[in-house]
Amino acid sequence: MLSELGDEAIDTTFFDAAQPPFSDQVLKTTWEELARQKYVELIGPAQYRLTSQGWLVGLEISGAAQSPAYQERVGRLLAAMKRHVKARTGSAIVQLRQLADESGEPEGWIFNVIDSKASATENQRTGARWHSGDRGRLVEIPVDFNLEPIDIAAALTVEHLERIRQLEERLEELKAERARFHCPYCDAEISDVGHQDFPDYHCVVTYETFACGYCTADGFEESPCPYGPHWPTVEEFEFVAERQGGLWVCLPRAKTARARQVHISQVIGQTKEEAEEKARKAAAPKNKGH
Repeated sequence: MLSELGDEAIDTTFFDAAQPPFSDQVLKTTWEELARQKYVELIGPAQYRLTSQGWLVGLEISGAAQSPAYQERVGRLLAAMKRHVKARTGSAIVQLRQLADESGEPEGWIFNVIDSKASATENQRTGARWHSGDRGRLVEIPVDFNLEPIDIAAALTVEHLERIRQLEERLEELKAERARFHCPYCDAEISDVGHQDFPDYHCVVTYETFACGYCTADGFEESPCPYGPHWPTVEEFEFVAERQGGLWVCLPRAKTARARQVHISQVIGQTKEEAEEKARKAAAPKNKGH
């Protein structure tokens, strides 16, 4: 989410759980867990946005908060704020846009810093805040605001830090749970689960088939994934096209035991050469990079 958010403000950026990159990487239960922890909020059907605490947690978990580049950005923003209360006896009220101009940082990113109270110092907690009800418009900088190094973890309470630990553990559990229902090579979803009784051997074997064709029997590979290391090479098939009416049909014929483990549908072409070429492409191992 941080990657998708970039420097946009958390209150105006929405994440659609039903669309890539989230639809094929994040389980519904993960979204529910994040919402329960109040790190995201549901704003519409399958649409979420980060909360201020969720933004802080994302920075902490990803390690971005400790990066020199992030610390430099924060330093520029804090320096711009500090100049507004230098030699003053009271707080300063500054437009968000003005702080963006003076610090050279995007308004959206500054909004996130202010909204999450990440500009507060570790000891005194005297950070910039929104003035009255002008969230996202006017920033109030307290007179005792200073330039102590900022620590994102310091902006999180003990309760939130414990929740981060619990969330990390839960996310690992969800990843493991998700892996059970997706092909380990191409991430295709499981499409069928069946059981076959072998009375002569006094056992029942569970078969799991995935959308890519990968199949396991009690966890052991029965049919390989076209993206996996056990898929046969093109040389392990024979390609002979036959004419059927006005078209040519080619069904790859297995020449090895490994090739007989896979199922490849017949292909149709306008010419014999076209049908055979299509069949070779269908039988060739797949590469996720292409």
